[in-house]
Formats: sequence, structure tokens, C-alpha cells
Amino acid sequence: MKIGVIYSLHREGNNSIFPFLAFKEALRREGLKFVYIHSYKEALTTKVDFLIVSDISLSQLLKGRSTKLDFLKVLRKTQNCPVVFLSANDATGPIFPSFVEEVDLFLVKQLLKDKSIYLKPLKRHFFRDKMMNQFKFKNAGDFEPIALDKSHLPKIGVSWNLALIDWKTQSSNKLKKYFKIFTKNNSVISPEAVNPLDQRSIKIMFRGNLFPEDHDVFRLHRLLTLRVFKKFDLVTTSVANVKISPKAYLDQMKNTIISLSPFGWGEICYRDFESFKSGALLFKPDMSHIDTYPDIYKPENHISYNWDASDLEEKINRVLADPSAYQHLADRGKMDFDNAINPEISGPEFVRHFRGILEKAKENFENR
Repeated sequence: MKIGVIYSLHREGNNSIFPFLAFKEALRREGLKFVYIHSYKEALTTKVDFLIVSDISLSQLLKGRSTKLDFLKVLRKTQNCPVVFLSANDATGPIFPSFVEEVDLFLVKQLLKDKSIYLKPLKRHFFRDKMMNQFKFKNAGDFEPIALDKSHLPKIGVSWNLALIDWKTQSSNKLKKYFKIFTKNNSVISPEAVNPLDQRSIKIMFRGNLFPEDHDVFRLHRLLTLRVFKKFDLVTTSVANVKISPKAYLDQMKNTIISLSPFGWGEICYRDFESFKSGALLFKPDMSHIDTYPDIYKPENHISYNWDASDLEEKINRVLADPSAYQHLADRGKMDFDNAINPEISGPEFVRHFRGILEKAKENFENR
């Protein structure tokens, strides 16, 4: 089976399709052959059994020739095969019906478990709308409410989240990074040895953008976490909203007991997996409302807290009183992440996930 993958050779484009490279051998053993497409002309003329389109790559690939939507319309007319769209959306926000209608399967990194919510008008992110109601924001924002039709629901699904990006290119220097991307280097990072929690000197780490005031709920959500964060000893606490080098950031993370990772533009953040990778104990707002893949967010590998941070201080105090009592959570988080990116361990599982995507896309294609 031949699968065409339309993406651009830049870091984010590479990240969006990296599982095809990382799990190449497992996919090959299942008879799945990949053809990588990097130009507009190739996208319309390469004959394949399925087409995968990387949303985040399209602006660079199209170079102003057409809009993304118009490109998908042309692709649908010229290519007689199922088209799968990998949305770049980082949140459980609204899904645009016009895009769903032009593809056979529209995939997001995280999807609301209750799909019926997509049938109701959403303005931005699901958690944003919920918190706007909770805190009675008067500013509703300028976003037009968007809702799907019931006929769209079979055409939406989950692709894969940031756990499966090409982590080796996140901190490489520019020359090495692009050499690895252009040569389609499929190697994954190796697990690192880390210190136990009770041997770490940074109690709490929260490095993140606090957002300008016009970003209403995003700013409020993070400020509610920051308000609790500031109650603790800042001499041994890593401060927020201060930029440092990637190396210094990762070094601090490896010396941190608690890593706070509130929602950003979306629920899932790079920081979640950086926390797991470094052996820190991840504190994350409740994620029980979403489906994602790989689904690493388990009660046995991190500590969740309320979206309004109302229970955060109590949970931090409990951990800091005896970090070693929570070592099993940090160990499990690190193991779950290391296993998720290991081709030998997770390759077969990714193949099953991807085959499910292809089967659903084919079914929708046949029912066009």
C-alpha cells in the first residue's frame, strides 16, 4: 500500500509527520510504503493509495498560490484516493466544517471525548469557553461561533500529539537540525538517567508565557496557577515569564521536583513531555475531557489539578512535604514517555492506530 505524505521540510512540518519516520520499520513490515511529497505539483500528480496532508506545512508548500481550503478542493478533484488532513490545531477548539467537507478524515492532536460538544457553537477552545462562563467574562471576544453538523462527526478523529515529535531537532543547532530534517533522519532520543525527586534542589518550576491582557482566559488560567506558585519559596523556585536558553531550561527541569504545566493555546504542551523526560513530577490541569494519542496522561504518572487552580496549593504542599512518597508517579511518567517514543516498544501500537485511521478514511471515501 502506497501512502503519499504532503509536508514541508521545516521543523514543524517534520514534527507533524515524524511518527512515519520513527516507526518506519514497523510500518514497512505491515506493507505500508511512504512517498514524501514537497511540492504543489507533486501533490496533484503523484499516484498513491492514500494522501496524508500536513496542515502546518501548507503555507510554505503553497507559497501564496492558493488558500489551504482551495488546495484541498483541487486535491479532492484530481486525486482519486482518500485524503487525511493532519490539523495543526493545538486545542479542543472549534473544527471548521468547510475543511471537514473537503477531506475524508480530519484529524486533530486532541479531541473532545464528548463529540456532541462540537455540534454546539464554540468560539475558541473548549476550556476557554467553560472558564469564560465560570468567571463571567463580559468580553466574549471577536471569534465567530462555529459548530459541526452530525454528518461531520464520522469524519473527525485523533492523529498524534506532541509526544511523538522529533525531539532531537528541538535543541540541535540550526545546521545539524536541518541536516537531520532534509535527510529524514529517523533516530529517536535515548532515555536519560535522572536523579530522584528528593535529590533535586528546585522545588517548583513554572516557565511559560503569561500571555498579554487581551488573551483573557489564557492569561487568567495561567495567572491562577502563578498566584499559587508565588506563595512558595522563590529562592528554590524557577520563575515564570523569564526566557532562558534551551539547555539551561532542560538542566533546570532535571533538577526540579514539581513541574507546573498549565494549559496554553491548547491543553497539551511541550512542557508536559519535557517534564516526563526529565523525571520531574508533572502537575497538569485535569485532562479527562480529551482523547489523544499516545494517551500518556494517566492518574498513575502525574498529578492533576482543577482548571481554576483551587486545589493546587494543597497538592503542592503534600508533595513537597515528602517528595519520595511521589517518586513512583515521576518514575512512571518517565517510563511512559520513554516507551511511547521507542520504536521497538510502541511501533506495533502506532501501526494499529494508523491502520485504524486508514480504514476510517477509506470507509468515508467510499461513501462520498
